[in-house]
Amino acid sequence: MGFLAGKRILITGLLSNRSIAYGIAKAMHREGAQLAFTYVNDRFQDRVAKLAADFDSTMLFPCDVQDD
Repeated sequence: MGFLAGKRILITGLLSNRSIAYGIAKAMHREGAQLAFTYVNDRFQDRVAKLAADFDSTMLFPCDVQDD
């Protein structure tokens, strides 16, 4: 049981398994956190969903910080 067990964490910026966000998600998942992920628009939703599956997560939320 890791030090993040029972914690829920939102990961932004996940686009590939070589991104910093992926490395952070990997470390947090290893420590027991439950992860949720954001995607910018529908174009990236499937891509993020496939990567989120690496962490047993189906929690995906649209988040475009450029749009008010």
